[in-house]
Order: sequence, then C-alpha cells, then structure tokens
Amino acid sequence: MNPAPDAPGAGSDRGRLPVILVTGFLGAGKTTLLLRWLRESPATGLRMGVVMNEFGAESIDSQILDRPGLPVAQVSGGCVCCAPDNELDRAVTQLAKSGDCDYLVVETSGLADPDNVIDVLPDPDLLGHARLHAVVSVVDAPWYAQPEGDIGERVLARKQIEYANVLCLSKCDRLDAAALDALEADIATQNPGARRIRLPFGLPDIGDLLRMPPAEARIGLPVDGVPPSESAAPSPTSPAHGASTHLHTGYRRLTWRFPVPVDRNAFETFLSRLDPRAVVRAKGFVRFTHAPDKLFLFQRVWGPQYIEEFPPHP
Repeated sequence: MNPAPDAPGAGSDRGRLPVILVTGFLGAGKTTLLLRWLRESPATGLRMGVVMNEFGAESIDSQILDRPGLPVAQVSGGCVCCAPDNELDRAVTQLAKSGDCDYLVVETSGLADPDNVIDVLPDPDLLGHARLHAVVSVVDAPWYAQPEGDIGERVLARKQIEYANVLCLSKCDRLDAAALDALEADIATQNPGARRIRLPFGLPDIGDLLRMPPAEARIGLPVDGVPPSESAAPSPTSPAHGASTHLHTGYRRLTWRFPVPVDRNAFETFLSRLDPRAVVRAKGFVRFTHAPDKLFLFQRVWGPQYIEEFPPHP
C-alpha cells in the first residue's frame, strides 16, 4: 500500500524522514503506546521505524516490540541526551538509509530530559536525514495525580509535558472522573496549546500527527537546515532549551540474570517487598519452575506489578 497523498512519507521534505519523539517518565506507558501504533499503523499505509533508548543495560522494550519487518535501531550508553557522541545520529541515519520506513518514532528513556534530546537534533549530519515533526509525551495519570513525590522527578515530568505537541494521559481507567478532570485541567495550564488524549480510551492518530506543522519550527530548530531568525521568540508553551540538570545521575541500573528457572511465588514475594522509592522501575523476562519451557514478562512501576506470558499470543 502506498502512502496517502496528504500524509508525509519517505520522499517528503527533501527526503528527510519525519520524527515523532515520544517522552514520558519511567513506566508511564511509552512502549504500550508504540504497541498500539504498530497494531494500527498498517491502515495508514506508512511504515514505521523505531529508535529505542533505555536507561538499563538490557533493552527489554526492543524485545517486546520485536516483530518481522519492523526496523529497530538502538541508542546505547544510557539516556539518549547523554549517550556517546553520534549515537542518535547513527541510529537515525541507519534507519533513514535503509529505505524500510516512512517515518521514525524515537522512544527516549524515562529519565531523559527533553530539552537535552532536542539539543542533539540540530547536528548537521542528522538534519540531512530527519526532522523533528512531533513531540508526544505520555503522562502516568495516577502517579502524576499524587501530590507527593520526589521534586526532581516532578520537575522532569513537567518539562516532558511542556515540550509536547500531544499529551497522552495514560492509565486513565485507574482514576475516577473527578480526579481525571482535575488532573487534565492542571496539565492544561502547563501546556495549553497541546492536544490532550486519555489512554486507553483514545489514541493519537499517526496520520494526524504527520499532517501537523513540523515541531522543529515551533521550538527553534533549523528548518530544512536553515537556522531560525535570531530574533524569533521561543514558544510560550516550550521553554528555551539549553542548560538543565540530569536527573538520571542520581539513579543506578542493575541487571540480574537467573541461571535456572525460579519459583513463581518466591519471585512475586520478592518483587512485592521492594521499596518503591528505592526501586522505581523493574522489568524483564523470567522462567518459572512450574512451566520452564515458557517465558514470562514482568513489570513493576512504583509498586504495582504484573506478570504475563510472553508473547501474550502464540
């Protein structure tokens, strides 16, 4: 199927692939959003390419997304905003030159600062292959609705909100209507110009995102390689990017490998006893003694956890 005439594809904007930057704090639901896009993207006639960036040493999300025909590239070395030089350039260029995709989705680490990521995009080599088209931020609604929490984490979450064209409030089915309305009103004051979508009830349409005016002009990046006017004022919904703190410097990552299958009850008890302030996020694959031939995916975010067979469908 060929791309629709009014939807940007691989040949648009002088061959530069449109990039949808997906941000959001740890466990907000960024990969879940990508999975939903993958299920529905064939209807657009446009081929997605994915650049994955995880804070952990093992890329769990890329294995969750793995499927035949999906081009995926990795940005290793921690958060994309502080990864080794040219890592993002290499990943984007690899997919752009492959000819296998019509647009790219860059999923950042949950600890990545959006202004630092955007600072990477004006690299001359990168500008020749891709352009920032939209910024989608996923906000964990139940977590963000809580008044307490680490100040640094709240500041980063607010920055992820302020840079977005589209705000996706995730896990809205876990809040009552009054709490959800209050949360959305609060978020609207932080970024009144962004479109807001409640997940899992709604879903940002890829075609609509690609028909939006490119985000690079809105936040002061070069358009078609031409720097914006020095007199241009930054958008009131997008703070000037540049110097910022790096929240992830206060976090450590740990990878553990089980040499043999483990008892499921013991494993679930272990997870449930972890301090949610000490272990913010945990995810991975595990085999259990009761079904050693099956693989299970486990996830834990701020305490709540779940385990499911992987893949969920044969």
